Amino acid sequence: MHIYAVQIRRKRLVLPVSLRSNLIKYLRIYMKRKFALLASTVLLGSVFACGCSLPFSGTNGRDGVDGKNATAYEYYELAKSVHGDDYTVEQFLNDYLNYTPAELEEAFSLQASVNRSLRSAVSVAAQFNNVYTSLGSGVIVDLDKEKGDAYVLTNCHVIYNDATYGSHYANTVYLYLYGQDEDYNDDDNRFNATVVGASITYDVALLKVTGSELLKNSAAEAATFAREEDIYLGEEVYTIGNAEGCGMSATRGFVTKDRESVPLNISTRYENSDGYVNYYSVLRTDAAINEGNSGGALFNRAGKIVGLINSKTAENGIEGMGYAIPASAVKRLYPLMRESYEKNGSLNTRFDRAHFVVENDFSKAEKENEYVKSKIEVKSTGSSSTWDSENNRFVINEKISVVRDCNGLKAGDLITHVKITDGSEVVEDMDVTRLYRLQDTLLSARQGNAIIFTVQRGDATENVTANMAFSQFD
Repeated sequence: MHIYAVQIRRKRLVLPVSLRSNLIKYLRIYMKRKFALLASTVLLGSVFACGCSLPFSGTNGRDGVDGKNATAYEYYELAKSVHGDDYTVEQFLNDYLNYTPAELEEAFSLQASVNRSLRSAVSVAAQFNNVYTSLGSGVIVDLDKEKGDAYVLTNCHVIYNDATYGSHYANTVYLYLYGQDEDYNDDDNRFNATVVGASITYDVALLKVTGSELLKNSAAEAATFAREEDIYLGEEVYTIGNAEGCGMSATRGFVTKDRESVPLNISTRYENSDGYVNYYSVLRTDAAINEGNSGGALFNRAGKIVGLINSKTAENGIEGMGYAIPASAVKRLYPLMRESYEKNGSLNTRFDRAHFVVENDFSKAEKENEYVKSKIEVKSTGSSSTWDSENNRFVINEKISVVRDCNGLKAGDLITHVKITDGSEVVEDMDVTRLYRLQDTLLSARQGNAIIFTVQRGDATENVTANMAFSQFD
């Protein structure tokens, strides 16, 4: 059965061819931001009284920061060395920060998480030549409240329209915060944004807000991305978006498939042309998705971004099949777009990336082209599922095989790890357990970086520094 994905943007539908058990994980993420200084102050006296040495610098005042460079998570790990490995985060917070179980439950309830996420969500109204308006959603990922500056992510198809004359990108974009998005013509409740980056390949766009008085005086805050590379089947998620152009609302569901590929045509001029269909790597959710949700963030229970909503299945009344561009790609694409804009000061729609190709991405004629041969070609040659009993989930592991000898890699090599360095700085250090991990991680590479692959070659394991080709994508 063919899947028909539909862009979920107001005014234009394009139908192409198709806490408790997890509390410790959430606390570790949340504590890094909230409790670092407080934990350092309270725990130091206890640790020194026990005669323990601290495994990090900056805690004796010699560097003038008195422990601020250590995170609460590090102090929790230190507390375990005093109390034993069975010492829980709940005990740590109760003993050293006086958090009660009721307070912890309140801090990490789904309701609190959704309401925090509302602060980073925006409705988007994109105008093309002042005659056509596209309504969608977005999420603030960087914010300077003092200056009223922000960067906002949305879908490319929200701010792109190739049926218009001149530039295909919106000439005017208005953003609306929660509670201010019911009247799209109210100048007092909206602020301007500029399209500074857009990728049709990933269906991601970057907006820049400068000097907004409304932002300065708002409760807005930037959302952060989930640190985990993999999102697992069954994870509870919610999305906040401008459904049906009626203002922001939240819907909840689960991740119903951790990764798949769906076709989507973001062209309005050639809506029925197969030649304008792109295939997008997405995760699937049964959270209710409707027109206008495009570009809104998909959050996990901790309020971290795990994806960017971009489409849903629209075939024979099917419901509960919405899709999101995974955060593992979006969080690497964002700095690439931002760097390009801050370097050139203008809209960029083409970007450089370290290139390898998946075998099925190219026709036979293209594979015979010398340019394609200069790229590393890989494919998945099978996968296995392993039951993770600690977290009650299946973990999928793929064999990523090199197709031909290229740039130091040999046909048949199995790629198991990739490391990207910039001089002495480690940019990425990632196990390659799924093909998409390799694809997403390479978005972090820049010209001049060293890219080292760990491969299984026969019975041996080798590290190969590959001379990767860089090419542009839109």
